[in-house]
Amino acid sequence: MNRASKYIACAAFASLAFSATTLPSFADGNVCVSWRHFQEERWRIDEAGIKQALEGSGYNYVSADAQGDPQKQPSDVEGLIAGGCAALIVLAQDSLAIVPAIEAAKASGIPVIAYDVPVDVADIIFISFDNVRVGRVMAEGMVKVKDDGNWALIEGDSSMAIINLFRAGQMEVLQPLIDSGKIKVVAQQNIENWKPDVAQSTMEQILTANNNQIDAVLAMNDGMAGGVAAALAAQGILGIPLSGQDGDVAALNRIARGQQTVTVWKNAHDLGMAAGKAAVELAGGKSLLEVSGNNTFKTPSGIDQPAILLTPIGIMKDNLNLVIDSGWTTKEKVCDGVTENAPPACQ
Repeated sequence: MNRASKYIACAAFASLAFSATTLPSFADGNVCVSWRHFQEERWRIDEAGIKQALEGSGYNYVSADAQGDPQKQPSDVEGLIAGGCAALIVLAQDSLAIVPAIEAAKASGIPVIAYDVPVDVADIIFISFDNVRVGRVMAEGMVKVKDDGNWALIEGDSSMAIINLFRAGQMEVLQPLIDSGKIKVVAQQNIENWKPDVAQSTMEQILTANNNQIDAVLAMNDGMAGGVAAALAAQGILGIPLSGQDGDVAALNRIARGQQTVTVWKNAHDLGMAAGKAAVELAGGKSLLEVSGNNTFKTPSGIDQPAILLTPIGIMKDNLNLVIDSGWTTKEKVCDGVTENAPPACQ
Protein backbone atom coordinates (compact mmCIF):
# COMPACT_ATOMS: atom_id res chain seq x y z
CA MET A 1 0.00 0.00 0.00
CA ASN A 2 1.48 3.38 -0.99
CA ARG A 3 1.79 6.34 1.33
CA ALA A 4 -1.25 8.24 0.09
CA SER A 5 -3.43 5.12 0.28
CA LYS A 6 -2.43 4.61 3.89
CA TYR A 7 -3.59 8.10 4.67
CA ILE A 8 -7.01 7.38 3.24
CA ALA A 9 -7.22 4.03 5.01
CA CYS A 10 -6.83 5.87 8.28
CA ALA A 11 -9.61 8.34 7.50
CA ALA A 12 -12.36 6.47 9.31
CA PHE A 13 -10.40 6.56 12.53
CA ALA A 14 -9.03 10.08 12.32
CA SER A 15 -10.49 12.97 14.27
CA LEU A 16 -11.46 16.08 12.36
CA ALA A 17 -10.08 19.33 13.76
CA PHE A 18 -12.49 22.06 12.72
CA SER A 19 -11.70 25.76 13.00
CA ALA A 20 -13.39 27.82 15.66
CA THR A 21 -15.79 29.22 13.06
CA THR A 22 -17.06 25.85 11.86
CA LEU A 23 -20.84 25.61 11.60
CA PRO A 24 -22.89 22.43 12.06
CA SER A 25 -23.37 20.23 9.05
CA PHE A 26 -26.64 20.58 7.17
CA ALA A 27 -26.62 17.76 4.63
CA ASP A 28 -25.33 19.18 1.35
CA GLY A 29 -25.61 22.85 2.39
CA ASN A 30 -21.92 23.14 3.18
CA VAL A 31 -19.04 24.63 1.27
CA CYS A 32 -16.17 22.66 2.79
CA VAL A 33 -12.62 24.00 3.00
CA SER A 34 -9.51 21.98 3.84
CA TRP A 35 -6.69 24.29 4.90
CA ARG A 36 -3.12 23.05 4.97
CA HIS A 37 -2.32 25.26 7.97
CA PHE A 38 -2.94 28.68 9.52
CA GLN A 39 0.67 29.51 10.40
CA GLU A 40 0.79 32.48 8.02
CA GLU A 41 -1.40 35.56 8.36
CA ARG A 42 -2.52 35.49 4.74
CA TRP A 43 -4.68 32.35 5.07
CA ARG A 44 -7.00 34.15 7.47
CA ILE A 45 -7.41 36.84 4.83
CA ASP A 46 -8.27 34.18 2.23
CA GLU A 47 -10.76 32.67 4.66
CA ALA A 48 -12.47 36.03 5.18
CA GLY A 49 -12.87 36.35 1.41
CA ILE A 50 -14.46 32.91 1.11
CA LYS A 51 -16.86 33.65 3.96
CA GLN A 52 -17.85 36.97 2.41
CA ALA A 53 -18.60 35.26 -0.90
CA LEU A 54 -20.88 32.78 0.90
CA GLU A 55 -22.94 35.47 2.63
CA GLY A 56 -26.54 35.22 1.53
CA SER A 57 -25.85 32.16 -0.61
CA GLY A 58 -27.57 29.70 1.69
CA TYR A 59 -24.38 27.66 2.07
CA ASN A 60 -22.54 27.16 5.35
CA TYR A 61 -18.78 27.51 5.73
CA VAL A 62 -17.18 24.38 7.22
CA SER A 63 -13.44 23.97 7.50
CA ALA A 64 -10.63 21.77 8.77
CA ASP A 65 -7.04 22.77 9.56
CA ALA A 66 -4.44 20.12 8.68
CA GLN A 67 -1.86 21.98 10.78
CA GLY A 68 0.83 21.37 8.19
CA ASP A 69 0.45 17.60 8.45
CA PRO A 70 0.21 15.81 5.06
CA GLN A 71 -1.06 12.68 6.80
CA LYS A 72 -3.87 14.53 8.57
CA GLN A 73 -5.21 16.46 5.58
CA PRO A 74 -6.58 13.49 3.58
CA SER A 75 -8.36 12.35 6.73
CA ASP A 76 -9.73 15.87 7.17
CA VAL A 77 -11.14 15.77 3.65
CA GLU A 78 -12.73 12.37 4.22
CA GLY A 79 -14.37 13.75 7.35
CA LEU A 80 -15.65 16.80 5.52
CA ILE A 81 -17.12 14.57 2.80
CA ALA A 82 -18.84 12.43 5.44
CA GLY A 83 -20.38 15.58 6.92
CA GLY A 84 -21.85 16.62 3.57
CA CYS A 85 -20.28 19.01 1.07
CA ALA A 86 -21.94 20.80 -1.81
CA ALA A 87 -18.48 21.88 -2.96
CA LEU A 88 -14.96 21.30 -1.66
CA ILE A 89 -12.07 23.78 -1.61
CA VAL A 90 -8.64 22.25 -0.90
CA LEU A 91 -5.42 24.11 -0.12
CA ALA A 92 -3.07 21.12 -0.39
CA GLN A 93 -0.20 20.53 1.98
CA ASP A 94 1.15 17.70 -0.19
CA SER A 95 -0.07 17.76 -3.79
CA LEU A 96 0.46 14.01 -4.21
CA ALA A 97 -0.83 12.73 -0.86
CA ILE A 98 -4.10 14.63 -1.23
CA VAL A 99 -4.99 13.05 -4.60
CA PRO A 100 -6.89 9.98 -3.26
CA ALA A 101 -9.04 12.19 -1.04
CA ILE A 102 -9.86 14.47 -3.96
CA GLU A 103 -10.72 11.47 -6.10
CA ALA A 104 -13.02 10.27 -3.30
CA ALA A 105 -14.79 13.65 -3.33
CA LYS A 106 -15.22 13.48 -7.09
CA ALA A 107 -16.57 9.94 -6.82
CA SER A 108 -19.17 11.28 -4.38
CA GLY A 109 -20.25 13.87 -6.93
CA ILE A 110 -18.69 16.80 -5.08
CA PRO A 111 -17.12 19.51 -7.28
CA VAL A 112 -13.55 20.26 -6.18
CA ILE A 113 -11.52 23.47 -6.25
CA ALA A 114 -7.73 23.18 -5.92
CA TYR A 115 -6.98 26.40 -4.08
CA ASP A 116 -3.68 28.26 -4.65
CA VAL A 117 -1.66 25.02 -4.81
CA PRO A 118 -2.09 22.89 -7.97
CA VAL A 119 -3.14 19.25 -7.76
CA ASP A 120 -2.43 17.12 -10.82
CA VAL A 121 -5.81 15.45 -11.42
CA ALA A 122 -8.54 15.84 -14.01
CA ASP A 123 -12.01 17.30 -13.59
CA ILE A 124 -11.29 19.90 -10.92
CA ILE A 125 -10.88 23.67 -11.16
CA PHE A 126 -7.68 25.49 -10.10
CA ILE A 127 -8.03 28.91 -8.49
CA SER A 128 -4.88 30.84 -7.75
CA PHE A 129 -2.74 33.67 -8.97
CA ASP A 130 -0.64 33.43 -12.10
CA ASN A 131 2.17 31.76 -10.20
CA VAL A 132 4.71 31.77 -13.02
CA ARG A 133 4.18 35.50 -13.15
CA VAL A 134 4.63 35.65 -9.36
CA GLY A 135 8.12 34.20 -9.75
CA ARG A 136 8.91 36.47 -12.67
CA VAL A 137 7.78 39.61 -10.83
CA MET A 138 9.81 38.60 -7.79
CA ALA A 139 12.99 38.16 -9.84
CA GLU A 140 12.40 41.32 -11.87
CA GLY A 141 12.22 43.35 -8.68
CA MET A 142 15.47 41.87 -7.46
CA VAL A 143 17.50 42.40 -10.62
CA LYS A 144 16.40 46.03 -10.74
CA VAL A 145 18.67 46.59 -7.77
CA LYS A 146 21.20 43.73 -8.14
CA ASP A 147 21.84 41.80 -11.35
CA ASP A 148 25.15 40.16 -10.41
CA GLY A 149 27.10 38.58 -7.55
CA ASN A 150 26.52 35.59 -5.29
CA TRP A 151 22.86 34.69 -4.88
CA ALA A 152 21.16 32.31 -2.47
CA LEU A 153 17.79 30.81 -3.43
CA ILE A 154 15.50 29.97 -0.50
CA GLU A 155 12.64 27.90 -1.88
CA GLY A 156 9.42 26.52 -0.41
CA ASP A 157 8.55 22.99 0.62
CA SER A 158 9.68 20.51 -2.02
CA SER A 159 6.44 18.51 -1.68
CA MET A 160 4.44 21.40 -3.13
CA ALA A 161 4.27 21.54 -6.92
CA ILE A 162 3.63 25.26 -6.82
CA ILE A 163 7.31 25.98 -6.19
CA ASN A 164 8.06 24.72 -9.70
CA LEU A 165 5.81 27.45 -11.09
CA PHE A 166 7.50 30.12 -8.99
CA ARG A 167 10.92 28.85 -10.05
CA ALA A 168 9.95 28.79 -13.72
CA GLY A 169 9.01 32.45 -13.53
CA GLN A 170 12.16 33.35 -11.62
CA MET A 171 14.36 31.63 -14.14
CA GLU A 172 12.80 33.47 -17.06
CA VAL A 173 14.60 36.48 -15.58
CA LEU A 174 17.63 34.93 -13.91
CA GLN A 175 18.78 32.20 -16.29
CA PRO A 176 20.34 34.55 -18.87
CA LEU A 177 22.26 36.26 -16.07
CA ILE A 178 23.33 32.90 -14.66
CA ASP A 179 24.40 31.65 -18.08
CA SER A 180 26.45 34.79 -18.68
CA GLY A 181 28.20 34.40 -15.35
CA LYS A 182 26.90 37.66 -13.89
CA ILE A 183 24.91 35.82 -11.23
CA LYS A 184 26.38 32.85 -9.37
CA VAL A 185 23.93 30.70 -7.42
CA VAL A 186 25.98 29.61 -4.41
CA ALA A 187 23.10 27.98 -2.49
CA GLN A 188 19.65 26.65 -3.30
CA GLN A 189 17.66 25.16 -0.41
CA ASN A 190 14.10 23.98 0.11
CA ILE A 191 12.49 24.86 3.43
CA GLU A 192 10.22 22.29 5.04
CA ASN A 193 6.68 23.66 5.33
CA TRP A 194 8.01 27.15 4.51
CA LYS A 195 8.93 27.60 8.18
CA PRO A 196 10.58 30.96 9.00
CA ASP A 197 12.74 29.48 11.75
CA VAL A 198 14.05 26.81 9.38
CA ALA A 199 14.72 29.50 6.78
CA GLN A 200 16.68 31.42 9.40
CA SER A 201 18.85 28.47 10.43
CA THR A 202 19.37 27.51 6.78
CA MET A 203 20.46 31.05 5.93
CA GLU A 204 22.84 31.05 8.88
CA GLN A 205 24.46 27.92 7.47
CA ILE A 206 24.69 29.45 4.00
CA LEU A 207 26.33 32.58 5.38
CA THR A 208 28.86 30.51 7.33
CA ALA A 209 29.68 28.35 4.32
CA ASN A 210 30.24 31.43 2.16
CA ASN A 211 32.01 33.66 4.70
CA ASN A 212 29.03 36.05 4.52
CA GLN A 213 29.78 36.72 0.85
CA ILE A 214 26.14 36.70 -0.21
CA ASP A 215 24.94 39.57 -2.40
CA ALA A 216 21.23 38.72 -2.73
CA VAL A 217 18.68 36.26 -1.37
CA LEU A 218 15.73 35.18 -3.48
CA ALA A 219 13.24 33.89 -0.90
CA MET A 220 9.94 32.49 -2.17
CA ASN A 221 7.67 34.01 0.47
CA ASP A 222 7.57 36.69 3.13
CA GLY A 223 7.50 34.30 6.07
CA MET A 224 10.82 32.77 5.02
CA ALA A 225 12.14 36.23 4.14
CA GLY A 226 11.55 37.17 7.77
CA GLY A 227 13.75 34.28 8.89
CA VAL A 228 16.39 35.22 6.33
CA ALA A 229 16.29 38.84 7.49
CA ALA A 230 16.97 37.74 11.07
CA ALA A 231 20.00 35.73 9.91
CA LEU A 232 21.30 38.68 7.87
CA ALA A 233 20.78 41.09 10.77
CA ALA A 234 22.81 38.88 13.08
CA GLN A 235 25.75 39.24 10.69
CA GLY A 236 25.28 42.96 10.16
CA ILE A 237 24.33 42.65 6.48
CA LEU A 238 20.58 43.24 6.64
CA GLY A 239 19.69 45.37 3.65
CA ILE A 240 21.15 43.27 0.85
CA PRO A 241 18.52 42.52 -1.82
CA LEU A 242 15.85 40.17 -0.44
CA SER A 243 12.58 39.01 -1.97
CA GLY A 244 9.33 37.50 -0.78
CA GLN A 245 5.67 37.19 -1.67
CA ASP A 246 2.24 37.51 -0.03
CA GLY A 247 2.34 41.18 1.00
CA ASP A 248 2.68 40.32 4.70
CA VAL A 249 2.58 43.46 6.84
CA ALA A 250 5.97 42.64 8.36
CA ALA A 251 7.47 42.36 4.87
CA LEU A 252 5.90 45.65 3.76
CA ASN A 253 7.44 47.28 6.80
CA ARG A 254 10.83 45.76 5.96
CA ILE A 255 10.53 47.22 2.46
CA ALA A 256 9.76 50.66 3.91
CA ARG A 257 12.79 50.36 6.19
CA GLY A 258 15.10 49.19 3.41
CA GLN A 259 15.41 45.65 4.76
CA GLN A 260 13.57 43.84 1.95
CA THR A 261 13.54 44.67 -1.74
CA VAL A 262 10.29 43.28 -3.09
CA THR A 263 7.22 41.32 -2.12
CA VAL A 264 4.67 40.02 -4.59
CA TRP A 265 1.29 41.19 -3.42
CA LYS A 266 -1.48 38.72 -4.06
CA ASN A 267 -4.72 40.13 -2.75
CA ALA A 268 -5.69 37.06 -0.76
CA HIS A 269 -9.14 38.43 0.04
CA ASP A 270 -9.91 38.67 -3.68
CA LEU A 271 -8.65 35.12 -4.17
CA GLY A 272 -10.86 33.85 -1.37
CA MET A 273 -13.82 35.71 -2.86
CA ALA A 274 -13.15 34.10 -6.26
CA ALA A 275 -13.05 30.63 -4.70
CA GLY A 276 -16.17 31.22 -2.64
CA LYS A 277 -18.13 32.49 -5.65
CA ALA A 278 -16.95 29.55 -7.76
CA ALA A 279 -17.94 27.11 -5.00
CA VAL A 280 -21.45 28.58 -4.90
CA GLU A 281 -21.76 28.32 -8.69
CA LEU A 282 -20.52 24.73 -8.71
CA ALA A 283 -22.76 23.77 -5.80
CA GLY A 284 -25.66 25.29 -7.71
CA GLY A 285 -25.09 22.96 -10.64
CA LYS A 286 -22.78 24.84 -12.98
CA SER A 287 -20.12 22.74 -14.68
CA LEU A 288 -16.42 23.43 -14.26
CA LEU A 289 -16.36 25.05 -17.69
CA GLU A 290 -19.32 27.30 -16.87
CA VAL A 291 -17.78 28.93 -13.81
CA SER A 292 -17.36 32.65 -14.40
CA GLY A 293 -13.85 33.98 -15.05
CA ASN A 294 -12.68 30.69 -16.45
CA ASN A 295 -9.18 30.19 -17.88
CA THR A 296 -6.95 27.12 -18.38
CA PHE A 297 -4.05 25.75 -16.34
CA LYS A 298 -1.83 22.93 -17.61
CA THR A 299 -0.69 20.54 -14.90
CA PRO A 300 2.79 18.97 -14.85
CA SER A 301 1.39 15.78 -16.46
CA GLY A 302 -0.28 17.79 -19.21
CA ILE A 303 -3.87 17.88 -17.96
CA ASP A 304 -5.75 21.03 -18.96
CA GLN A 305 -7.67 22.17 -15.89
CA PRO A 306 -10.25 24.95 -15.91
CA ALA A 307 -8.71 27.78 -13.91
CA ILE A 308 -9.23 31.23 -12.48
CA LEU A 309 -5.86 32.98 -12.31
CA LEU A 310 -5.61 36.40 -10.68
CA THR A 311 -2.84 38.91 -11.44
CA PRO A 312 -0.13 39.52 -8.79
CA ILE A 313 1.60 42.89 -8.26
CA GLY A 314 5.23 43.48 -7.32
CA ILE A 315 5.55 45.88 -4.38
CA MET A 316 8.76 47.84 -3.83
CA LYS A 317 9.59 51.09 -2.04
CA ASP A 318 8.23 53.29 -4.82
CA ASN A 319 4.72 51.79 -4.91
CA LEU A 320 3.99 50.88 -1.30
CA ASN A 321 1.06 53.27 -1.56
CA LEU A 322 -0.85 50.59 -3.50
CA VAL A 323 -1.30 48.34 -0.48
CA ILE A 324 -2.19 51.31 1.72
CA ASP A 325 -4.66 52.90 -0.71
CA SER A 326 -6.37 49.52 -1.23
CA GLY A 327 -7.04 49.12 2.49
CA TRP A 328 -4.85 46.00 2.67
CA THR A 329 -3.01 47.59 5.59
CA THR A 330 -2.38 51.01 7.10
CA LYS A 331 0.29 53.65 6.62
CA GLU A 332 1.06 53.41 10.34
CA LYS A 333 1.90 49.71 10.07
CA VAL A 334 3.85 50.00 6.83
CA CYS A 335 5.88 52.98 8.00
CA ASP A 336 6.45 51.97 11.62
CA GLY A 337 10.07 52.62 12.60
CA VAL A 338 11.01 54.37 9.33
CA THR A 339 13.48 57.07 10.36
CA GLU A 340 15.52 57.74 7.22
CA ASN A 341 15.28 57.37 3.45
CA ALA A 342 11.50 57.20 3.78
CA PRO A 343 9.71 55.89 0.70
CA PRO A 344 7.01 58.11 -0.87
CA ALA A 345 4.23 56.26 0.95
CA CYS A 346 5.77 57.18 4.31
CA GLN A 347 6.44 60.84 3.60
